[in-house]
Amino acid sequence: MSSSAAAVPSRPQVLLVVGPGRSGTSAAAGALAHSGYHVPNAIKARKSNPRGFYEPRWLVNFDKERLRGVRVGTLDPDPGALDFLHRALDRGDAKAVLAPWIVEQLASGRRLVLKDPRLVWFHRLWTELAGELCFDLGFLMMMRHPSEVSASRSAHYDTAHARAVAGWINVALMTERLTRGDRRAVVHYPDLVADWRRELGRVGGLLDLDLQPSIDQRPHPVDKFLDPSLRRQPHGWDGLSVPAWLRDLADRTFTALNTIAGHGEAVDCAVLDALTEEYAEAYEALACVARPRFQRAKGIRGAVDIEEPEEAPAERRGFRTLLRRR
Repeated sequence: MSSSAAAVPSRPQVLLVVGPGRSGTSAAAGALAHSGYHVPNAIKARKSNPRGFYEPRWLVNFDKERLRGVRVGTLDPDPGALDFLHRALDRGDAKAVLAPWIVEQLASGRRLVLKDPRLVWFHRLWTELAGELCFDLGFLMMMRHPSEVSASRSAHYDTAHARAVAGWINVALMTERLTRGDRRAVVHYPDLVADWRRELGRVGGLLDLDLQPSIDQRPHPVDKFLDPSLRRQPHGWDGLSVPAWLRDLADRTFTALNTIAGHGEAVDCAVLDALTEEYAEAYEALACVARPRFQRAKGIRGAVDIEEPEEAPAERRGFRTLLRRR
């Protein structure tokens, strides 16, 4: 079904724009907002995003509060962070707080586009509420090369390059894994700004979107909103302080994920799962090596030459164990 001919859905429709921050999520959400989808109470534009974030203020505050409660970052590099968040959500009132807000937004319009770089951490919550509140849920995952994301984050948020790249790998792989099997579309950011009609038409067909006005209309509101000049960060690792092994892993992860944008779901998930395992092993090894420094910084006695018992607590047995629990 083409986006221009898509029938108005019989149930309320919620589209979540996900992906690591600075990956073009604002561009995607903004393009949809100019095509008939509603963003409730959006945060105003700022210097770091002069054309607008297209993020609902209430939802951003909701996500921030719960991530901060368990000290999980938006682009957290820890493969075990999602499990810690899930445990906190299971004990808290997150669903009871989020559900009335969703009902309120759906009452004012049947087509919502919601974007926040933290959204993917709450994937389980959203899928549960979609079933309970009877709305159609779709995911639009934005892809952008990690070197560009890292450069952009460093320019606006003073984030260390290596940490930004590690966070990109973890969150990008997590996003793909969580949305696997959901109704989703994956878009490469440069493709969107280069030819938004082609990309929104493809996304509209995959997600049964009702885009108004039609993408065939000329001129179209999106024409003034999107243009190639939005892609200001250069592609490549020059000038970025990132270890060679991390650059290699990030490049291979990007290549594997970007294949989905070009070929839909006809990809080898085993490759993505192997990359997830490889990153988790590397993170675990680095955490073990760096533990004495952090223990010294916290003033913990016995920071050097610590003998670990063979049966260490779950938090020390490795992040692969945490990943297998999901």
